[in-house]
Amino acid sequence: MELEVIQSAQNAKLKSLRGLRAGKEREFTALEGRHLLEDALAAGAKVLWVLVREGEDLEDPLLQQAEAVGAEIAPCDGKLMLDASRLDSPPDFIAWVERPCGDWKEAFAASEPGQWWLVAAGVQDPGNLGALARVAAGFGAVGLLCLKGGVSPWHPRALRGASGTTFRLPVFEGVDSSEFLAFANDSHVELWATATDGEDLNDVIGGAKREKPIALLLGEEGRGLDPWLFAACSRKIGISLARDVDSLNVATAAAVFGWALREK
Repeated sequence: MELEVIQSAQNAKLKSLRGLRAGKEREFTALEGRHLLEDALAAGAKVLWVLVREGEDLEDPLLQQAEAVGAEIAPCDGKLMLDASRLDSPPDFIAWVERPCGDWKEAFAASEPGQWWLVAAGVQDPGNLGALARVAAGFGAVGLLCLKGGVSPWHPRALRGASGTTFRLPVFEGVDSSEFLAFANDSHVELWATATDGEDLNDVIGGAKREKPIALLLGEEGRGLDPWLFAACSRKIGISLARDVDSLNVATAAAVFGWALREK
């Protein structure tokens, strides 16, 4: 059966996309392009519908895969796709996906000694947060926990920065900072912060076996952690640098720590 092409900006799906861009949608997110849709399907994410740019092959195996798990396939006028997109040219697909949800406290409490979490504390740049998600997934973090006051990990630019890895690990957002600190203390999770004059990372990692789970807190680039969050961390760790370089990009610093903290 031939599917009717969406030709009106008042279509409910396009309205949902505009609502997402306006910050009115918290339960779903939009994935633009083939790669993100592939990763979402591979991770078992719940895809509700997929807009397909008019003229694209509706028999595409990726669309058939989405349809097989219950997604509605809806061809759409290319200009309307561009208007709904955050990209410079209309993507081939825009998928409407349910954000994974869960209990961050339950996941945190289940952490074992030696495991680590990446905690984004007020990271504002979506690209940086996406890169942090990629680091957390790549170096075996238990999960990514985002405190209130930062950008959402489901922001389209954060999703593109993560290159699909957001679906490969538990991700939690909007966590109250005070509640997080209290729960981490009750759960005997060791809080680490980065500091230029902190303990050398090589010395810390080369020491005794870690007896607690670790939460690595990273703040917004340049500004760093809020002072009260920094003060709450039990260890301040530094990375030795050369040629008078005094700091690293937040995602680069996270990658160095992630490589050191990864489970052997």
